Amino acid sequence: MDSLDWIPFSRGVRVLAQHPLGLLAVEKPAGVMAHPNPGEKSEGDAVLIHGNYSMEEEAFHVRDGAGGIRRVYLLNRLDSPTSGVLLLCLEASLADKVKKLFAQHQVAKRYLAVVRGRGLRTPRGTWQDVLTKSKGPEAGVRSAVKSAGGPPAITLYRWERAAEGGLPLSLLQLEPRTGRTHQLRVQTAKHGHPILGDRTYGDFDFNKNLGSARGFKRLFLHAC
Repeated sequence: MDSLDWIPFSRGVRVLAQHPLGLLAVEKPAGVMAHPNPGEKSEGDAVLIHGNYSMEEEAFHVRDGAGGIRRVYLLNRLDSPTSGVLLLCLEASLADKVKKLFAQHQVAKRYLAVVRGRGLRTPRGTWQDVLTKSKGPEAGVRSAVKSAGGPPAITLYRWERAAEGGLPLSLLQLEPRTGRTHQLRVQTAKHGHPILGDRTYGDFDFNKNLGSARGFKRLFLHAC
């Protein structure tokens, strides 16, 4: 397989697997964006790859070391605070095929989250909630409401274990079956178990107290 030394990954990004057909699995740390915001350049270590990014192509344009420009296609996304696995592709036709699989919900997604509380009333099950957008000062922030209208956000959850040392925390495995913005963060909070370190939907006092005592500074949500 070809060397990947020509791809200028940001510090902390780790290549997990490489397929001969051109698929790559990489792990991004929390705090790194999958791609730059529209109109911004990919500079420093704030973005997955150093290089120009095309929103239309959904690809980074990177110099390959031989004077040419190659495209590195981004196949899925994670919010900046979320760590975990991203899929990349070096071939346009294969990238299109995999993107279609994502769009058709043919790719399983699984996350691990550290949440408030040492147990769930039901250790495994399914959450179905209608998510709404807030208006006014908190425009764009989502919340979960009971409503007969609109398609629900669906997530399968399973309690894995409580934290050691008596900390009021648990590890959950989450499998979203729909793709709403911030779905997992909203649903865990709605069901009484906000994700540790969530500055938008979390328990702010809990985060502050535990963060000060233990040095926690990130959102504890990881894509497997």
